[in-house]
Amino acid sequence: MPELLRRVAALTAVSVVGISLLAPLSARSATAAVVEADRLLDAASHAPRLVADRGPISRAASATDTLASVGSGPAAEDLTPPVAQQPAVAPMAARLATVAAPAPARPRAAVAAPPAAGVWDRLAKCESSGNWAINSGNGYYGGLQFGYATWHAYGGGAFAPYPHQATRVEQIVVAERLRALRGYQPWPACRIKLGLP
Repeated sequence: MPELLRRVAALTAVSVVGISLLAPLSARSATAAVVEADRLLDAASHAPRLVADRGPISRAASATDTLASVGSGPAAEDLTPPVAQQPAVAPMAARLATVAAPAPARPRAAVAAPPAAGVWDRLAKCESSGNWAINSGNGYYGGLQFGYATWHAYGGGAFAPYPHQATRVEQIVVAERLRALRGYQPWPACRIKLGLP
């Protein structure tokens, strides 16, 4: 007997928990059903009514008798299909948008070496052991050891962001621009060592 009571108590507890969990869901679905029923009834009230009597129809009854009893009793069912609400239609116009393609990378313009290239090779040998691609880590770059600001001040940014990323010829072009304004003064130690003016 105690086993039976324990099982009844367990089933009762499961039932109570189940009801408490399912009650909100059933309330939601019942609300949705009421809203749907209201919508269907509203749509049906604007449509022509065709109803049929669900009660038994005798063979002796004629079609006119059946139609005369339409809607008269509680067993009548509405056979009018609900009117589907059409969504609002907005005219659509195609509109093409032009998307600019990325500009192709410009090839580097070929730059001819200035006639005094021999001087620059000797100066680079003194400044960077002739390594035109050196980044020495001291704030100076390339074979002629340009500073970043000097490189950009004399147009080196048109060739590469940093001097060591530019070619030997491009570095010499920038050096020629610098020398035209300041001589060989920007390379003081190597200028003296090489005997440059």
